[in-house]
Amino acid sequence: MRIVVVEDEYMIRCGVAKLVSKISPEYEVVGEAENGVDGIEVITRLKPDLVIVDIKMPQMDGIEMLAQLKSKGVKHRTVILSGYSEFEYAQKAIKMGVCEYLLKPITASDLEQTLKNVEKEISMEKQLGTDQQVLNSLESLFQSLVLSDSNCVDEMYKYIHEKYDIDSNGEFAAVSIYFSVHTKVTKDRIIKSLSALLDHCQPTRYSIFELKLHHELVMVFYNCLDFEALERYLQVVVIKEIVKEGIHDIAFAWMRFSGLEFLRNSLNILRKELRWSIVLGEDVLISYPKTQQINTRLIQYPIDIETSAKSAVCSFDVIKLKRHFEDFLSWWRKELYQPSGITEAFIRFASSIINVIREIDYDIYVDINQKDTLQKIMDAVTWNELRNALTVIADRISSFKKKNNPAVGLVIKKMLSIVKEHYKDGISLDEIATRLNITPEYLGSLFNKEVGVNFSSYLKDFRIKKAKELLIGTDLKTYEIAVNVGYQDPKYFCRVFKEATGLTPGDYQKAYK
Repeated sequence: MRIVVVEDEYMIRCGVAKLVSKISPEYEVVGEAENGVDGIEVITRLKPDLVIVDIKMPQMDGIEMLAQLKSKGVKHRTVILSGYSEFEYAQKAIKMGVCEYLLKPITASDLEQTLKNVEKEISMEKQLGTDQQVLNSLESLFQSLVLSDSNCVDEMYKYIHEKYDIDSNGEFAAVSIYFSVHTKVTKDRIIKSLSALLDHCQPTRYSIFELKLHHELVMVFYNCLDFEALERYLQVVVIKEIVKEGIHDIAFAWMRFSGLEFLRNSLNILRKELRWSIVLGEDVLISYPKTQQINTRLIQYPIDIETSAKSAVCSFDVIKLKRHFEDFLSWWRKELYQPSGITEAFIRFASSIINVIREIDYDIYVDINQKDTLQKIMDAVTWNELRNALTVIADRISSFKKKNNPAVGLVIKKMLSIVKEHYKDGISLDEIATRLNITPEYLGSLFNKEVGVNFSSYLKDFRIKKAKELLIGTDLKTYEIAVNVGYQDPKYFCRVFKEATGLTPGDYQKAYK
């Protein structure tokens, strides 16, 4: 995706360009401008897919720039940058075809999500086909208004008015319905239930269509005599009944707006509001802008629960780990917090746990797939999705242990058992061979063959692994840990540990505890 950034502040302009390049190699900033006049020239010449533009700039502001580009017929998608104080002013840009807006200061996660949304819309527009194909139904017309960058919107408004008696400047309400289990059966069940329940709410005129790339169903209500009564009916009857039917991992968000030109922007707002489901529950209609009035508490991160969970990981006690996960989940139910704060806390918690796993057993770490797990948390819209992300971590540890026990013979099994029991006592290959009535040479060769490493390397790695567990999971001093893993000389232990990890025991403890 080719991008042009138009922003008068040099540091912000450069910062956005750098963030874009880091997010994906598929995103390329092909041009920059510091005001609207230069922006028109750059955009007209380069014809980018996306323009990221500030609202207030010298010589020509973002609104005027967009208006002139529209009059010239220059097609592109637009993301506007604004401060909180400029939001009402920024709404004027919606008429210029704005996809989304970003509030300053811009964060990497917000920019990444915005770019993904734009990319999805471009992809979906290609799938929609020509404007003639869009005229097949009211649903496809609404879908085109949301996803396409058509220059024929005025003609579409006229067509909608003539064929469906809908005033494009009238009052509307949109409901965004998120469902994580993206199957045709689930979608059809939801649509069938909605239709049956709304048929009893007369007179109600609405259209339902799907946005597959967002795991979303959209309902647009129009020509309604009493939107407040409709909102109450959706909350008290419709949503409650759908949840009763056993359809879970679902969320509903509602917003009223004037004019079809605001449909796309309204849905962009609602997608962010859907995360209130994490706090309020699946059976609540999340109503914007009412959510702006919710009083929430400052985030208080439960560091003691994190520490206990890391200790359970160190001892590979899956039962304790799951219990600490439940403690962490319960913590966020005690008070009312901002959903974004809860998501960030879950990312911090999961990252901490996974980093400990990486240090203790790299194979399990690879099996968990840190990037995928954290992405699921970042994308979570419902409470159950957050819970599942943690459950997967515990389940992967449990299943990995079960399926990865080495397939070794009885002699080596006995040998491994002796190591686990006596690794802190300075056990040697000769002593184990004596216990098993086998020559050290034969036992060493057999161990290498069945386990894949020589015994001395295995024993050293085993002791270092135990040392890591104690450094992270206990408050023991370095010299105490040295003795506990079979090293009587703490200085020698520190040297061996640093050779293995690149860190001293003290530095390791600071980094991971």
